Amino acid sequence: MEILEKILNWLSENYGLFISLLVQSFIAYHIFFLSKRLSDKAKLEHKERIKKKAEELKLGREVYLVNVKRYFKDYPSNKEKMFSGYSHIKAEIKTTRFDGVEFICGIKEIYRKPDGCLTLNTESKKTAQEKIKVFEVGVIPYEWIEYIDLRGDEHGFVPLFFGYFKGRRYWQKSWKRFLPFGYPYKEIIYYKESGVYHEGSDPVDMKFSFIDEPISNE
Repeated sequence: MEILEKILNWLSENYGLFISLLVQSFIAYHIFFLSKRLSDKAKLEHKERIKKKAEELKLGREVYLVNVKRYFKDYPSNKEKMFSGYSHIKAEIKTTRFDGVEFICGIKEIYRKPDGCLTLNTESKKTAQEKIKVFEVGVIPYEWIEYIDLRGDEHGFVPLFFGYFKGRRYWQKSWKRFLPFGYPYKEIIYYKESGVYHEGSDPVDMKFSFIDEPISNE
């Protein structure tokens, strides 16, 4: 009761201050959620702009992924920098999806080990139950892509995707692979050629079948 009495006394003595704090909190709360809604709207509009431009490019079209942080400094450079990565990387457009753009960035062979698991480790090649040619596909979120120049420039004459290299350099065999940035892709996924694709009648993206199994390096 004594504590409650003290609280009531404080409120009666500081009524104006309490109301002021309450009003300010109410305003701050609504401003925060209003700005969040505006931010989400801006993200959706940005996504649609990028998606629309990317969809003008056909499957397999060569592009350059340009590192925005290095573009005004030393583009085009073939030297990798410790923290920012390369100034640009070559890739091929695959398709757009709800959360980003897919790019073909390599072709590899994976192996199904006797225990049924899939691996990229070539040491399993001799004992593999199955060998599968796969397309290594990098995913870049729309918010990582700042701008697309479909015309390209004098250094490559291919479309340029200007973006932020926020991904991890998973392929590095040095300590750089532990850095959480320096590569354009947020994640790497794998596809194989579909065995049921009918060229000319099926959508071109059905040419690939997603490998929905874990693939290790072990």
